[in-house]
This record gives sequence, structure tokens and C-alpha cells, in this order.
Amino acid sequence: MSGSFLFLNGSVRGASGNTQALFEVAKSCLPAGVEAQSVVLSEYGGSVQALADALGRADALVFGTGVYWGSWGSPLQRFLEVMTSYELTPCFLGKPAGALVSADSVGGADVAHRLLGALNWFGCSIPPLASVVVSRVGLSVRGCAGFEDVFQPDDIGVLFKNLLAASNPPERAWTSWGIARTPKIAGPYPQAGPLPAGLPRIPF
Repeated sequence: MSGSFLFLNGSVRGASGNTQALFEVAKSCLPAGVEAQSVVLSEYGGSVQALADALGRADALVFGTGVYWGSWGSPLQRFLEVMTSYELTPCFLGKPAGALVSADSVGGADVAHRLLGALNWFGCSIPPLASVVVSRVGLSVRGCAGFEDVFQPDDIGVLFKNLLAASNPPERAWTSWGIARTPKIAGPYPQAGPLPAGLPRIPF
């Protein structure tokens, strides 16, 4: 089997947090011949175009984040804002996407559902069982009777099997509706500061 995954770590703690640990588990689930590349968004210093090129080359995308005040991490939010100009392009359109979410106790499933919804609007294809939420509380009941339905790291393998299946379908011609596109950002990836929207403001 062949293919390539792009892991986008959108957590606040970057390469030292739980999200990166989940990515390491995820990489161990990949069969031989499947490549994996990881981008830690909080530490990314390349250009916007280089990131868009990496998205375009990948056969499937996996977005990882912790849960912060009921939402995903600010580096992931920034990514969605910066890359809006690439929505419905080959970076995203029809590309299978999944979510890996780490949480302390609750809120992870809601974050995963909303994230997959946002990615679908970007144009991504969402396969069955496209998210796994691993929590500290969930891990504490691992192996206990009556808690078999609680997410565990082993479930990540199911996510990746479905992403692989979705990234190797017969050729499909995807169709997009028209959008008012924001301008692409040239140069280094903007970790902070205002972004050029280039769209009309609401006439208050």
C-alpha cells in the first residue's frame, strides 16, 4: 500500500505536548509504504506557499489539537485563518481528513465534530469514524469492564485505515461552488498580527 499523510499539530504546546505524542502513536499505525510528514504549527517558520505545497502533495490530512476552553488550539485556529485563501483548492478539495484530539476529561468530542465540519467547508472529504478523542480520564479506565466504548489510542488505527481507504478510491471529479476568495499571503507564515482579508465589510 502507498500514500502520504500530512500531520498538522495545532496544539498550544507544540512538539512537547500530548498531541505530538498522539502523532507518534499514529505513525506506528501506518502500514509499510505509507509516508508521514509532520508540521508543528506553533513552531512553523516556513512560507505560506511551502505549507500549501505540502498540503497539496499529501494524500490525506490529519489535524491534531488539545482542548482549550472548549475549542481547538490557537495555532490551529491561526492555520484555518491563514489558509482560508486555499479553501476549495487541491490543497483541500476532496482530500480525506481526520482529527486526533487530546483532552483532560470532557469537550474533546465536541471539538472534533466542529473541526471536521470546518474542514468539510474547506473542501475536505470526511470518511467514516474520522476522529479519535483520547483523554486522561478515558485512559484511566482502560481495560475496565463496562468502559469498552471509551476511546483509546488503539482506535487511531481505525481512523488511519479509513483515511487510507478514502485516499485510494476510483478517480472522482469534485465540484465546487463559487466563493469570494481572500488574497493569498506571500512570504513567511504569519504567526501573529492582522491578516489581509480583502473582502467587503458588513455595512453597519
